[in-house]
Amino acid sequence: MDMNSLNWLGGKRFTLAVICASLSAVLLSGCDDDTQEVVQKEVTPSPCFWVGPYNIDHPDRNFAYPDTGANYWHAGYKLPSGAKLTLNGQYPHARYMSLNSYRLDTSPASSLTDQNIVPDLGSFNPYLQGAERQLSPRDFTIEIAQGEPDGEEAPNTLYDYVGAGDKSVLLYRIYVTDEGRDGLGDVPLPAVELTLESGEVLVGEQACSALQVDADNLSIPLVPAQTYQQVRANPAVEPAQNPAVWRAAYNGTFGFQCAFLGRCDGMPERQVTFYANADNQYVSTFLNNDFGAVAVTRGKLPSIPKTLISVPTYDESDSQLRYWSICQNEYYSQAVTACLFDEELTVDEDGYFTVVTSLLADKPINATNECGHNYLPWTEQGDGFGRVIEGGENRLNEALLIVRNMLPKEDFHQAIQNTSTPGDEYAVMGDYLPTTEYMSTEEFESLGCK
Repeated sequence: MDMNSLNWLGGKRFTLAVICASLSAVLLSGCDDDTQEVVQKEVTPSPCFWVGPYNIDHPDRNFAYPDTGANYWHAGYKLPSGAKLTLNGQYPHARYMSLNSYRLDTSPASSLTDQNIVPDLGSFNPYLQGAERQLSPRDFTIEIAQGEPDGEEAPNTLYDYVGAGDKSVLLYRIYVTDEGRDGLGDVPLPAVELTLESGEVLVGEQACSALQVDADNLSIPLVPAQTYQQVRANPAVEPAQNPAVWRAAYNGTFGFQCAFLGRCDGMPERQVTFYANADNQYVSTFLNNDFGAVAVTRGKLPSIPKTLISVPTYDESDSQLRYWSICQNEYYSQAVTACLFDEELTVDEDGYFTVVTSLLADKPINATNECGHNYLPWTEQGDGFGRVIEGGENRLNEALLIVRNMLPKEDFHQAIQNTSTPGDEYAVMGDYLPTTEYMSTEEFESLGCK
């Protein structure tokens, strides 16, 4: 049986005998007739359930270090006592899709990723190895369960990790939609279906009303302004170093202490907050153009499954990661300035990239794809805090680079996910850990092309 046949059978969760018996009872026909019409299920759209998209195009939703290769939507709601919540969705035409739930500290709690979501009977999951990516129907159904799993997690079930009466937060993500597709990958947002304890089923606006869904944007915790101002007022506190130091992310408290207090030792818990994606891990470095107008970052790009140009078949047989990106950010405001993801990068014949970042006024003339170089503009707001130095001049010399690794293969041992102790990044990642050095504009231009 080929992959598409397995896909049609709902992600290999049903045996042929069960399918045959079920269809025979309804259709009074055997399983040797494969011409039965497949009807896509009808659902009531419920855009009231989702807030978004969160991306660089919406300044009021550009926070929590978003990636410009992705679009995000959040849902905040309170599940009525005894009620059951279901999401009816469609797999988008994109590289990746997932749903995450979050704890109160904004760290990921439970997640469902595209490949692990079993399609509805008669539908196709385009994210399985060898699957035809453009097939339809492509429906799936997910149950949102309250609290934590009691033992093994049920299939197609997302757990919200909150108690009765508490607000749940979900994030729906789509990365790298196919060229020519919209930000949703040309499918609607998952529709909500609420079954009350009485058995009454609510959809659309009625369901949203009963769930008391959020109408406003997420609220992201920031370092208290007074604390940040006080710490940064110390001239000895400078998170950027020369040469730059790339560090893996562990948790918010450890990251702050390491960057601004120099406490980078120990065995911190890896629990990245700011509504991070459970499928990602991160390394980052602080930059300061006092060291040089141009920061030049080099490294080796892992192999990924290329999907941008709507390739017909999903193939990750030779990939090391599902997705990779590098982003220029503001540390304090958490805003993104610009990103480059894997398929956007120019690399050399050995798979190495060069990314140049500077203020636009300092951009080298050879920082172009034609010259084999990639360019990220330096953030114009520095750390996004609005600090000033003596004389009232805005302190805009700082920036933050973040690199993401998503869903590494088990045999890709150089992924960020395999780091475990602060300081082991280079030993684990080798050439896949970026290195960054500073130059003047003229020094970089003297390197020429390629």
